[in-house]
Amino acid sequence: DLDGNASSSSSSEPLCKSAVMVRQTATKGAIMLRLNRDEEWITEMQYFLGRFKKEYVDTGIIPEDNFFWESGGERYHKFLERTKELSESVEFVAFIDHQKIQRVVFEHNVKGEIDLFLDEVDVEEED
Repeated sequence: DLDGNASSSSSSEPLCKSAVMVRQTATKGAIMLRLNRDEEWITEMQYFLGRFKKEYVDTGIIPEDNFFWESGGERYHKFLERTKELSESVEFVAFIDHQKIQRVVFEHNVKGEIDLFLDEVDVEEED
């Protein structure tokens, strides 16, 4: 759980069943979406992210367009198909109008940043 205590559940299923994603634009507001958890998709995503890191990030090679289309084979094509299937089950949660999103304020005709959400949270480093 969030307090670091072990769960009393004997199941190995994750407690997190979905995630909420916020997609925000500079001028048109934000959309909140709920994405359901899919363990097989997460495993494949981790595989392809790891492969991308190994083949491109670690080597400094700039990836070509559609970098896994040929080399990823059927596994990559199945991953893309599953991604498309999952996208069709995304749940719309809310739309937040641009005017309701707190970004930057003007004080005394001077543009300045204001504290937002976690801006002022002190993070303790572990020893």
